[in-house]
Amino acid sequence: MDLTVVSALDSIKNVAMTLAIGAFVLINGVAIAALLANRSRALVQRWTSPWLAANLLLLGVGAGVPLLTGICKSVVQAIAPALVVQVAQPTLPTN
Repeated sequence: MDLTVVSALDSIKNVAMTLAIGAFVLINGVAIAALLANRSRALVQRWTSPWLAANLLLLGVGAGVPLLTGICKSVVQAIAPALVVQVAQPTLPTN
């Protein structure tokens, strides 16, 4: 069980980090392209708050999910050795 949980946490961390970085690059690339194409101050004033909110959300996901999965992984690795499962031996009838 220990290896399954740890590998699942690692895969969640990798997926979250990859998606956060990809979305960050995409959102900022679109923002830069729109700014360079229009060169409009109104565009900057209108979209700065949503752009900043999206960047902060992606920063939180990109840093928070790996941090939480790392903490959970440490807890699982610390507790797992104490959780030893013992298999009961079948008893044969004595007839």
